[in-house]
Amino acid sequence: MSIQTYAWTAILAIFLGATLVQAETVDDESTISITNVSFVAPSPEKENLNDEWVEISNLGDMDEDLTGWTLEDEQNHTYMFQGFILKAGASVKIHTGVGNDTSSDLYWNKNTSIWNNNGDVATLKDASENVIFSYPKELKGA
Repeated sequence: MSIQTYAWTAILAIFLGATLVQAETVDDESTISITNVSFVAPSPEKENLNDEWVEISNLGDMDEDLTGWTLEDEQNHTYMFQGFILKAGASVKIHTGVGNDTSSDLYWNKNTSIWNNNGDVATLKDASENVIFSYPKELKGA
């Protein structure tokens, strides 16, 4: 895990009053990482689904084609990237709710929450289904 990614994870853990658990990176060479999450949308949650999101960042200096990559939760709800290139140094948020895709915001187009409020595992896989990054589940005190 890069120092920058670890720093973002630590900041999130402090903000949530959470126990810090290091995210699992299977592909140590990948510059694509889950850098932030918002698993809990404001109440009423069903009306604020776009406040539930996972942020993926390209920490490298080359654009990355994410076509065929997936983002999953523990219950195997799966979002598949279609024709999306994540520019070098850029980030994109994948929102649970409905919206129009842009270069910085993608929408799962669900009408119910995906992520568990008490913690979940966000897993990013490449088009060959290799786990690239897995965001921790253990958010004690959240």
